[in-house]
Amino acid sequence: MRSEEARLREIQELAFHVMDDIHLNKSKRDEDDLKAAVDNLSRAVGMFSDPHKNVSLDYVEEKVVKAHQLIVKSKRKVSMVKVK
Repeated sequence: MRSEEARLREIQELAFHVMDDIHLNKSKRDEDDLKAAVDNLSRAVGMFSDPHKNVSLDYVEEKVVKAHQLIVKSKRKVSMVKVK
């Protein structure tokens, strides 16, 4: 099983990748995907601001992975060309 520190590093890398892709990629994007990705990232950050320190790493990981799927992986779908 991975340590919490290793999981946090992986989550952080995914979150950085999502934000870099949002800010540096100037291609046209679906506004709903952008809103959903930002919502997922903000929910993940909100989990860390719990004053009682009840942080669910599974929840944070789920939200960041979902944002990554919406932004980074959806880009791959757009680049595919359908040939008849």
